[in-house]
Amino acid sequence: MSSDAQNRSYIGYLLCVLCFGLTIWAFYPGLMTADSIAGLTEGRQNSYSDILSPLMSYLWGIFDRILEGPGLMLIFQNLIFWSACAFFWRATHKKSFWLGLALILFGFLPQIISQLPFIWKDIGLGASLFLAVALVCLADKEKSKTALLISPLFLFYGFAVRLNAFPAILPLAIWSGFVFCRIFEINKRKFVPVLVGIVYLIALSVVVSIVNGRLTEGKTVHPFQQIYLYDLAAISTARDEALFPEYILRDENFSLEKVKTRYNKYSVSDLIFPNLPKEGDVPVLRLTNDAEEVTILRQKWLETVAENPATYLWHRIKIFAQLNGVAYSTGPPTWQVGFSNNPPEYRREENIGYQIFIKYLKIFRRPFPQTFGYRSVIWFLLCGIFIYKAVRRRLNGDWEIVFVLSISSILYALAYFPTAPSTEFRYLFWSAIASAVAIIFGVYLSWKERKVSVARA
Repeated sequence: MSSDAQNRSYIGYLLCVLCFGLTIWAFYPGLMTADSIAGLTEGRQNSYSDILSPLMSYLWGIFDRILEGPGLMLIFQNLIFWSACAFFWRATHKKSFWLGLALILFGFLPQIISQLPFIWKDIGLGASLFLAVALVCLADKEKSKTALLISPLFLFYGFAVRLNAFPAILPLAIWSGFVFCRIFEINKRKFVPVLVGIVYLIALSVVVSIVNGRLTEGKTVHPFQQIYLYDLAAISTARDEALFPEYILRDENFSLEKVKTRYNKYSVSDLIFPNLPKEGDVPVLRLTNDAEEVTILRQKWLETVAENPATYLWHRIKIFAQLNGVAYSTGPPTWQVGFSNNPPEYRREENIGYQIFIKYLKIFRRPFPQTFGYRSVIWFLLCGIFIYKAVRRRLNGDWEIVFVLSISSILYALAYFPTAPSTEFRYLFWSAIASAVAIIFGVYLSWKERKVSVARA
């Protein structure tokens, strides 16, 4: 490499360091919500539940003993994210300086940078899968066995921090099987890489299950009961009839009128959590840790959904449409509250870096620009176009990356159709990253093909 080219290569790495530093400077020690505080509490108490993220809470407990509070977790999550950008830069900048630059600067898209300051399992999932993908991409480009063998650490962590990560992991694991076979020169029939990928996925699933099972000691708080209650509340509201199991109906706080008043397409929270929607409110639907009651609830849900399929589907369509920005943009300005939700000891003055970022993000609150940042339905339409183009090109070259990330992004979002308990934008953080990277590659490859076509003409 010439000295000019080498000097040019340093630009991307320095930019990644700068972006990481700016994010930490502006938002340290990190922004927290009730979920974040619960995760930190579990880490400190060394007692974990499956409704949060046992592995993330465990790791956070270790970080907290080194430096009390959310600071090290903020650094950890952002170090993973910006390191992924650096690996993508290394994998692409020799081919195209502008492609490599785009794969760094996309981190400042509003749907990305607005989420990076938060200590959430959704951010841990997105950042970890992003780094795993960057390592597999680099391994494929440079035939690096080391990069490929490191990638499972981050795919495992991303898999472990969210219960519903499987749809996102599936295409990534199978793609890794193809890259594995190319690097280790396993030149056999096409089903072999798929088989390798499936074995890899099964191994990851088993390890994740063992680790989370050990951390929770096999206990569960039955997180899926939130979905059952949400769906039953929707059908009960539509039919004006209390369609809940007896243990719910017998509860002193239950009231069909309150269910009808509090039910909405945005979240189940007003129905099941205290102090919502107003301070002092009690939950109208009781959560339970009794396995027998959960079994009864599940059976009631199955019967009710089977008897009211149209009402159930319409309820789920409304939630999914809201989550993906079909009706309204789904970019709730969670970041606007700043450090006010943090425990008092982890609040801080808003420095100039924070103020600049907030002013930047406020630009995207206006209807037109917000459309392109937070309406995931637009990302998925673009991904669909690029999936078609990738298949037409038989996934040759970087079209393989476009295809894999687009599929992962869409599958992960689709999995929320039957399971979303609310429409918080953070749920789609991985889809935001994966679709952005897929679109960047897709635009670059399309431009390159057009340029070649014009030159030949």
